[in-house]
Amino acid sequence: MGIRLDTTFTERTSLESWDFGDFPYALEPLTLPVPGMAPLAAGDPPQGDFAAVCRELRAFTGAWDTPVEADPFQSYDRLFWFRWITGHQLTFAVWQLMGRLIKPVAERGQASAAELDALTAYTHGYCAMLLYTGSCPRPVYTGLIRPSMFLQHPGFSGTWAPDFGPVRALFRGRPQPWTDGPEAAGLRAAVETHKTIHDGIAAKLVPSGRSLLQQSMSETSVKSSAKTAVLYDNYFLTLRAPTRADRIVDQLLRRLRAVALDVAANDLYPLGHGVPRMPAEYGQDEVIACEYGLFKILSRVGETAAGLVPAHT
Repeated sequence: MGIRLDTTFTERTSLESWDFGDFPYALEPLTLPVPGMAPLAAGDPPQGDFAAVCRELRAFTGAWDTPVEADPFQSYDRLFWFRWITGHQLTFAVWQLMGRLIKPVAERGQASAAELDALTAYTHGYCAMLLYTGSCPRPVYTGLIRPSMFLQHPGFSGTWAPDFGPVRALFRGRPQPWTDGPEAAGLRAAVETHKTIHDGIAAKLVPSGRSLLQQSMSETSVKSSAKTAVLYDNYFLTLRAPTRADRIVDQLLRRLRAVALDVAANDLYPLGHGVPRMPAEYGQDEVIACEYGLFKILSRVGETAAGLVPAHT
C-alpha cells in the first residue's frame, strides 16, 4: 500500500492538462546559471503565468480521499525515470534559489525572518524531492537507476552536483552564526528532517545502506571537478548558461506542477517500497508529515519562489 493523497482541482487543472515535455512523464532540459553566477536581469514579461500556476498548486490538498484516475504511462520504468530526473532537476533549482539567499546572509552573519522563512520552505521542498525521487521500489533502483549512473561513469556520485556547493554547509549542519538563534529553529528542524529522510531512503534503496549522496559506483572515489560537474549535469539533462531569474522560477513552477499532477494521479508510492521491512526513519513523525503534506510543501515552494508569500505567514 502506498500513500494516496487527495487532490482538488481548479477548472484549469485536470489530469488531461499535462503540458510538460512531449507526452505525459516525458522529460525537459533544465537551464541554470553556473552556481554563483548572478541571474540575468528580467527583460520581457515572464514566459509563464506565475500566479496561475501558484493557484493550481494551492488547489492540491493533502487529505485522504478516493483515488483519482491516473494519466496513462508506458511503463513504471518510464514513470520512475521521470521522477528520478525531474525530481533532481527541481532540487537543483531549489538549491540555486537557496544559494542566492545564503550568500548575503552568510556575509552579514544574520538572516531576516523573511529569509529564514524562504530557506525553511525550500528545505522542506528538498525533503519532498528526496521522497519523490526515492519513491521507486528497490528493484527499480537496482535494476534501472543505479545501472544508468554506472553507465554515465563508474564512479558516479551525488557529491558531483554543482548546485550543492553553496548549500553544503547548511545541510551538513556546520555551525553558522545565522542558524544558531531561536529564530532559526524552524530551519534547523527542516535540515534535521532532510537528514532523516535521506538516511531512510538510503536504507530502503541501497542494499548496503550507504548514503545516496556519498555513495560511489566503484570502490575508488573520483573527486569533484569541472569534468565531473558536466557529467553530472549531462545525466540529469541540465544545461549551464546565463539565465534570467524569472526563467529559473518558470522552470521550477513547471516542474512543481508536473510533480503535483503525477502524485495526484499515481500515488507517492504506486508500487510500494519494494523492501520487506521499512527503515525506521519512515516511521518518524517528521517524515510522515512530509509525505502527507507534500502538496502543501510544493505550493509553498512555488509561492516563495514567485515572491507571492507575505512575510511571517
